[in-house]
Amino acid sequence: MRPTLLALSSLIAVGAEAQIVINEMDYDQVSTDNAEYIEIKNIGLDPWPMNDVSVIMFNGSSGAAEEYRTISSPEWPELQAGEYFVICGNASLTQNCDHDASPNTNLVQNGPLDAVALVRTSNGDVIDVVSYGGSLPDHVEGTGTSAQDTNLNDGVSIGRSPDGNDTDDNDADFFLMCSTPGAQNLIDPIECDLSTGVAAPVNVGGIFLLYPQSSGRVVVFAREAAPTEMRLEVFTANGALIQDESRGTTAQAQWNIDGEALRGSLLVVRYTTSEGAVTRRIVVP
Repeated sequence: MRPTLLALSSLIAVGAEAQIVINEMDYDQVSTDNAEYIEIKNIGLDPWPMNDVSVIMFNGSSGAAEEYRTISSPEWPELQAGEYFVICGNASLTQNCDHDASPNTNLVQNGPLDAVALVRTSNGDVIDVVSYGGSLPDHVEGTGTSAQDTNLNDGVSIGRSPDGNDTDDNDADFFLMCSTPGAQNLIDPIECDLSTGVAAPVNVGGIFLLYPQSSGRVVVFAREAAPTEMRLEVFTANGALIQDESRGTTAQAQWNIDGEALRGSLLVVRYTTSEGAVTRRIVVP
């Protein structure tokens, strides 16, 4: 194993002083993964020498970390404080791309149990690491993020919220959000094309109603003209999936959302049939 990987044992000490972080990743698109990118942000006060940075990617599908790609360049410029550096697979499909890497498709593994690390090229010190799709042993800060990119909609990524926030815990720092390469991270499940919402809901017909109860519970009722597959997904405003229930093939269904612990919070409710999907938002009373 290369010397750079040995430095992962000192991750906690190095990560606590990290000046640059992996800020956002879009690793899964609808159909072909041809618009993937990794965004790095300088969260410090001074310029950072990117020509001494290697981006190392690990596949953990076997349960152990296997390095499958390293991206670096001695030509990379200094990254100024507060600015972003975007590595993409296809610059023609990714805004603000600073380095067009190879290959154009499938640049970043989709998970589960994968990781990406920023490593000092000169001495092998680990600057930052993100484990996604689970916690890849020795390649994670805290716990791997439970936020998952999706191939249901384009324009979805996982990223730090607030922008650049680094608590040394991947699961606490990363959320599902809008794809914003080279710009401030944005969580907006209504306006963005997130898997937690759709910009133009498909008209599935029938009836889809939400009834908030004083107890904090929300009753959801759906009825269609003919039997169809019915599924209900409930997300918090930051994109966390908190309920996913299918009712099989039926013409009528009811779900109960237990929102007692979420009173005053915005929930995004997505109802899906074989004909399409419709999304509604509701504030738990």
